[in-house]
Amino acid sequence: MTARTAPRIALGGLLFEGNTLSPVRNPLSTFTNNPYAEGEAMIHRFAGSDTEVAGALSVLAAAEATAVPLLYTHGGAGGRVTAEAWQTLRDGLLARLRAALPVDGVYLALHGSMLTETTDDPEGELLDAVRELVGSAPVAVSCDMHAHVTMRMLEAADILLGYQLYPHDDGVETGQRATGLLLRTIAGEIRPRMAVCKLPMILQAQKQRTRGPTPMREMYRLARALEATGSVLSTSYFPVQPWMDVDDLGVAGVAIADGDEAHAARAAEAIASAFWERRDAFEVETASVEDAIRAGVAVPPGFCVLADAADCVGGGARGDSAVVLARLLALAPDTTAAVPLVDPEAAAAAHRAGEGSRLSLGLGNRSLSDYGAPVDVDAEVVRLFGGTFTYSGGIMGGATAEMGPSAWLRVGKADVVVASNPTYEYGDEQFQAAGFDPRTRRFVVVKNPMNYQQAFAGASAMFILETPGPTTPALSRIAIPRARAGRPFWPFERDLTPVIAARPIRRRRND
Repeated sequence: MTARTAPRIALGGLLFEGNTLSPVRNPLSTFTNNPYAEGEAMIHRFAGSDTEVAGALSVLAAAEATAVPLLYTHGGAGGRVTAEAWQTLRDGLLARLRAALPVDGVYLALHGSMLTETTDDPEGELLDAVRELVGSAPVAVSCDMHAHVTMRMLEAADILLGYQLYPHDDGVETGQRATGLLLRTIAGEIRPRMAVCKLPMILQAQKQRTRGPTPMREMYRLARALEATGSVLSTSYFPVQPWMDVDDLGVAGVAIADGDEAHAARAAEAIASAFWERRDAFEVETASVEDAIRAGVAVPPGFCVLADAADCVGGGARGDSAVVLARLLALAPDTTAAVPLVDPEAAAAAHRAGEGSRLSLGLGNRSLSDYGAPVDVDAEVVRLFGGTFTYSGGIMGGATAEMGPSAWLRVGKADVVVASNPTYEYGDEQFQAAGFDPRTRRFVVVKNPMNYQQAFAGASAMFILETPGPTTPALSRIAIPRARAGRPFWPFERDLTPVIAARPIRRRRND
C-alpha cells in the first residue's frame, strides 16, 4: 500500500474474565496491576510481546498501515468489575477513538466474558458505542476461547474470532488473523458474513487442551479442516466460561464466510454438533484431597501435581484457599510441598517481621466461608520480594504482572508463596519470582484447570481435586442459576436433545 492509500486502524483491548460465583469485586487497580498501557505507550510496551496487540502491529507494519493505539489492558479474572472501573476503562478507550476519527477500521482484543456491576454484556455495550462512533468502518474483534459470545457483540462487529489454542499460546497469531481479515475487508477483497450456533451446555476445562489426545484437539482439527475447504474464512469454537449466571449462556461455534451466510451457518453448526457429540469425552474424574495426598506419597520418585482448580485466579477465584495446604500439613507433615496462596494480610505481616524471622499467623481462607477459617501456622520468613514478574508464555508472554508485596514462607516442610494480589497462573512464574523451582518438592499445588498439564508435564502423577471454590470442576453440582433454570441444560439434564441451528445475525453497518 502507498502512504496515500494506507488505512488508519484504531486498535486496543479490554480483557477480563468474570465469574458470578466469585464474591470478588474488581477495581481499576485490578487492571493497572496487570498489563496496561494507553496511547503510544501501547506500542512501546506490547510490540514484540505475545499479546494480540503485538500480532496486530506486525500485520499493520507489513501493510504499511497506520496504527492508532487506544488503550490495552488484561485484568485477569474475578467476580464483577466495579461500575467506576468499567466506566473509566470504557470511556477512556472511546475518548481516544473519538479523538482519532476518522479511522478506516477498528481492531479490539476482548475476552468476551467480562461482567460488571452494571451490565452482563460489557463487550456488547462497548462494541455498540464503537459502532456509533465509526459508522460503517469495519470492526474486527478477537476473543478468548472461553468467551460468552452474545448476539449484541456479533451484530456490532464485522469480524469476530477466537483463540485456537488452550493453553492460550496464540495471542500473536490471533491478532494477526483478525487484523488480516480487517485489512482485506477494507480493501474490498472480502465481504465477511458471520453465523453463530449455540448449545445449552457448559463443559469442564480439564480436557480442553488443544495438544495431545483430547476432545478439544479433535475440535481444533475440525475447525482447521473447515477453513481448508475454502468455504469459510474463519471457524472458531467457544466452550465458554461455565461459572456465569447470564442469559443465553452456552457453548458456541462462530464462523465467517466471504459474502455467503449459508456457508458460515453450516460451519457454525458443524462445530456445535461436534461439541455435542463429544460432551461425555469432556468430563473428568476428581479425587478427594485426602486420597490424592495418600496416592501422591506412594507414586514413584519425582513430583506430584495437586490441581486445586476450584480456586483458579484465571477463572475468577481469589486464589486464597488454604484447604489443600491444611490437609498437606495434617496428612503429610514430613513431605515437601510448594503451595501458592493470595493473602495480603499474611504478606504484610511477613514484611513487618523481616527475613529470617518466625511468626505465628493465619493463612488464607478469607474470601469464602466454604474454605473454613484461616489456617493457623508457625512460619519462617525465608524471603521477601516485591512480586513483579514477567510471563514466560501464553497470551501475556513478555508482559509483566504485579503480585504486590510477597513472601516465601516455610511452614513445616511446605514452601508457601504468599502474594498480595491474585495473578494469572500460566506456568511457574509465581514460584520463580519467589526464588525456587517447585519441581524440587514432592507436591506442587496449582490453581488452574489446565495450564499445569503443560507447565508441569514431567510430573509423576497429577490429581484433579474435589475442593470448594467458585471455579469448581464439578459443574453438575453447581446450583442451577436463574438464567439457566428455564430451559434444559447440560450437564444438569442428561437426556436433552438440543436443536442445532445457526442464528441469523442482524448486521449493524451500512455496506
